Amino acid sequence: MSITVKISLALPVYNGANYIREALESIIAQGDCLLEIVVSDNCSTDETPMIVKEFMARDSRVRLERSEVFLTIADNMSRAIRLCRNEWVQLFCHDDLMRPGTIEALHKILIAVKDTDCGLVGHQACHVFSDGHTYRHVNGHGLVETREQLMSSKVESNPVFEFSAPDVKLRRALKTGQIPNLPAVTTAAVKRTAFEKLGGFDSRWVHFDVFYWIYLIREFGYVEVPAQWTLTRVHSQQTFVLSRKNQRSYRDFRDFYKEFLTKWSHHYQISPISYLKIRLKSTSQASAPLVMAVYKKRVGDFFSHLISLPVWMWPAVLFLTCVNAIKLWKKNRELWKQVSPSITFE
Repeated sequence: MSITVKISLALPVYNGANYIREALESIIAQGDCLLEIVVSDNCSTDETPMIVKEFMARDSRVRLERSEVFLTIADNMSRAIRLCRNEWVQLFCHDDLMRPGTIEALHKILIAVKDTDCGLVGHQACHVFSDGHTYRHVNGHGLVETREQLMSSKVESNPVFEFSAPDVKLRRALKTGQIPNLPAVTTAAVKRTAFEKLGGFDSRWVHFDVFYWIYLIREFGYVEVPAQWTLTRVHSQQTFVLSRKNQRSYRDFRDFYKEFLTKWSHHYQISPISYLKIRLKSTSQASAPLVMAVYKKRVGDFFSHLISLPVWMWPAVLFLTCVNAIKLWKKNRELWKQVSPSITFE
């Protein structure tokens, strides 16, 4: 295949010896479309550097860049992107897996949108649990498979995608009080010049990735891929899991959207109802750990999460906990027939 768009992969890591070997195995199998694999090691104290060096000896595309100072997760992700030398950068996490053909599919999309102002490509999430089952949504239906099934089959060689011009998807969503469907780290590829123009991830936020994409798609085109190209591992030590449990996610959503709307609500002519719906997203986020506690039958966790919130929020949070618990059951009931809720969606 002729390489007309150059792609790097940025992999930030801190003490990732538990999973990074599997991640790198799936990455180096991607073929010639992937020109560079940059591992930004954030002062790891485990065997992470040694493992990466093993892969460097096997594959010249792998490069280890160790930070001399300890960074936030957001800053290490920004560092990993900036260390890449190519036009486009696929982001990745050390505990995830990349399906065969992912970079080839990404390359075809980037060729198709090469003459546009595209700055971001996002595909959909597929979760992999500790028992080896996977879960994704295809055509609106939940599909339970196994890790072996997905990792032994290539993604579509001619991927379907939707391109939105700058600000189109964001403006349309905000008008109805919504936020566009945006990728997390592992499910995103970003144009390096677009990333640098906005200054890099904001380390104030634990959800720095999604919040940053909101600003990026204001100024650059966005490609959304309905397929699942990667597997996101679900485990209790994930940063976003911990932030949800300690209500950091709630505080992030509350403060970010307050800041964003203060600056942009007049520009987008957001109605009072749409404004309220967006602000309530933080309250819905606050209910997330309570919903998990319900399904995992952890009474103590339920009340500890509740009392960590201001008392005036309790009625709204309890109401949204009931609503979101019903929605989650409808969404995942087929999954829970095969996989115990105790190991899904920490």
